[in-house]
Amino acid sequence: MNFLGHLILSGTDPDVIFGNFIADSVKGKSYLLLPDSIRKGITLHRVIDDFTDNNTEYLKGKRRFYQRFPKMGGVINDILYDYLLWRFDKKTKSINLEIKITKFYKILDQKIHQMPPRIREMYHYMRKDDWLNNYQHEKGIKRALHGIGKRINYSDNLESSFEILENSMKFFDEEFEIFYSQIKEKTSFFL
Repeated sequence: MNFLGHLILSGTDPDVIFGNFIADSVKGKSYLLLPDSIRKGITLHRVIDDFTDNNTEYLKGKRRFYQRFPKMGGVINDILYDYLLWRFDKKTKSINLEIKITKFYKILDQKIHQMPPRIREMYHYMRKDDWLNNYQHEKGIKRALHGIGKRINYSDNLESSFEILENSMKFFDEEFEIFYSQIKEKTSFFL
């Protein structure tokens, strides 16, 4: 799961949402020094990542990228899952992503000074370019893929991986719906 997926699975507690958001920049056990609810968000992030990395449905999609993008399947699939989350919400009208994204931005705006510097800098661009809402559009996802490719100095045209998604959309949608149901259950139990 990418940013949007993680945020959606965070529940409603602002500190849990914040902890989940900054989790990738908190290494090892340093999170133990933080307040309980922020620690809970960081732990939740790790639970989501572990569940995702071992989920049968998620792995089916990830493997579709191996031939053209060796070692990048997980990165690509994580980003595309935010696009699939938008597709799922448009189909089911069960999440209300636009409303939730507005709330996430408000929470994160209020906590920007608590963010680790690297996350704060990234969040500035996320907010300015409205990544979370733009994940619903092909152009937004391709831009995210391109940006990651540049940041990690990956020379292949990472945004062209969107073609693989388009060519197997039916399978990705089905896998995502199963995955989302399973991870919602897992995170609800955790929260």
